Amino acid sequence: MYPKIKSAGPQRVELNEEILKKILKRISSGRISEVADDVGLPYDLVYNLVHGRINSLSAENYKLIFGEAPPNQDVKRVDGTYFREMVQLWLFLNSDVSEADLYREFYRDKNVKKVDYRIFSEVTQTVEKKIEQAMEQKFIDQGFDRFDIIELIRELFFIEKQERVLYKDIKPILSFLAETLEINPTRILNQWFVRYEDGELKTVSKKVYDNALALKNKTERALRSGSRHKVEKIREEIYGKKTGYTLFSEIEEELVFLRKFGGKNSRQYLGRSVSHYKKSRLKRIASWRALKIKDACRKLIDDHPEFALKSLPNFHRRTKLIKLLTVLKSYSISKVIKKEDDIERFILMPANYYEEYNTNEYGLISLNKAGYFLGMSKTAFDLLVAEHLDVFRRIGTYNKEWYLPYLYLEKIKEKSGFDIIKAKYEMLAKKI
Repeated sequence: MYPKIKSAGPQRVELNEEILKKILKRISSGRISEVADDVGLPYDLVYNLVHGRINSLSAENYKLIFGEAPPNQDVKRVDGTYFREMVQLWLFLNSDVSEADLYREFYRDKNVKKVDYRIFSEVTQTVEKKIEQAMEQKFIDQGFDRFDIIELIRELFFIEKQERVLYKDIKPILSFLAETLEINPTRILNQWFVRYEDGELKTVSKKVYDNALALKNKTERALRSGSRHKVEKIREEIYGKKTGYTLFSEIEEELVFLRKFGGKNSRQYLGRSVSHYKKSRLKRIASWRALKIKDACRKLIDDHPEFALKSLPNFHRRTKLIKLLTVLKSYSISKVIKKEDDIERFILMPANYYEEYNTNEYGLISLNKAGYFLGMSKTAFDLLVAEHLDVFRRIGTYNKEWYLPYLYLEKIKEKSGFDIIKAKYEMLAKKI
């Protein structure tokens, strides 16, 4: 069964002054309840018409009231089904585009501060004709006509129908995310979640399910790390950053460090008591305050090199460790270069006999590709081969070009100390 695709057309009749006078004249001939019963319209609709609460009527309701077809008008709003199906198709074909991107494109003449997602989720039944035309024009610019668009929408309908997941299967994931990240399920489903709860919609696309599951796994890893910042960062990635503000959890460790080792009062950086943030009533601080805290923390650490590594905030501890490991690695490389005994030869020598390496079970790798397999640049690997030519000749096989056993390369790559040998020859390659 094909999806219902409604093309653009006059779906609503705008109630201008002339039509309103005709309606009031028609209704004034009797009570609201009598008129409603007479024409077959709901009482509330007729009541709202009388009190000027409605700006447009459907063509069907206009016919019921006046017994004639509505006048021709410039259509401003149309049924939103066709528009939403085009949006769904466009997002499927362009994974790097979001509904928010399309909304800002449709209303680029306005200073859009907040995206109205209702037009994408059927909360409003109609949309402005101009945005339907703009959406259709995007396909036309790619060489499609309306017939092509409708056919593509049908194809998408069948693809999604084949890859659907029951709502009951994703519901526990949504509950977990709502509880831990305070995320409205509508944001995950790309549909008003009440429609699922009421049973109107019963399945979600496989893509929505997979994205929700991936988000749940990511959140669980963040929770296991014990870092509140990692959890809040995930939520910020979904809802977007607040311009000019930084998550308090991002600088919380630095603030504690400044208070403990610098004798600083948190209020002088925050402008208020830290208790507001500790109790999670406030989650962000002004970015200029965050920068001031980071700078003060960095200066305190630089001024006191005697501080124990363990006492530093995580970010600064990692930075120090990276520097320390870089120095240790450079020292190790220099020792390998100057070492008189043959540690390199020991690491590169094959642990097995030639016959065990050269079997069809494991295969061979061309000498030209061996460096890439070991994670080395071509120049560095060439220098390594030149230095230990006898080893590679012993283990290699020649057949119009040289080959090395896959198993041999796999074994030496796993050996302790080989990373230092690699670093040595990469360093030597840079000097050439």
